Amino acid sequence: MRSGAVGFHLPWLLTALLLGGCAGRIVPPSAPVDPVDVYLLDHGRHASLVLPRRQGGLVRYSYGEWGWYVEGRRHLLAGVSAMLWPTTGGLGRGVHEEIDSPHDLHRLAPEGLVGVYPLRAEAARVAALRRRLDAHFQKGGVTPTYSAEFDLEFVPYPRAYWLTHQSNLVVAQWLRRLGVEVKGLPWLSNWRIEAPPEAP
Repeated sequence: MRSGAVGFHLPWLLTALLLGGCAGRIVPPSAPVDPVDVYLLDHGRHASLVLPRRQGGLVRYSYGEWGWYVEGRRHLLAGVSAMLWPTTGGLGRGVHEEIDSPHDLHRLAPEGLVGVYPLRAEAARVAALRRRLDAHFQKGGVTPTYSAEFDLEFVPYPRAYWLTHQSNLVVAQWLRRLGVEVKGLPWLSNWRIEAPPEAP
């Protein structure tokens, strides 16, 4: 996208964020078939999603701007450019075969946890999302880059990172694929669980 186009749309995007309250209201599915436990992790400014592995244990997925999360470019100019112009995105994955208890979720996130949101989702949807995300790591010619800071392996993501496609909004997309309704814009990793509607 050209810089002029970004400048033209920026006021509308900021207005949408303000009107949306920058909060994500999560409504879990009321009666998922064959439910399994999944976890939304809030790290303060970004979020990640933890799914159960078919072979046992847990796997954590996160999305972020490549320069910021992988290369450690965290100065002001890098942060501003990551928001205002499309830059390379990275998909992170951390496989933890030895962890299967919610009490140990802090071990998955060395950057720290502000909150943990346990959810229940249909097993088939969880498996489909896991296959979809893992496919990025199985592409030929792709060598993951390990980040000790986040304990995640990152691969380039085909869609660019910027204001309307940042870490928390991508996690919200993943939740929707699990049948979880996400209302509002959790741009600032501000989440709230709401009760699901009663089944008829």
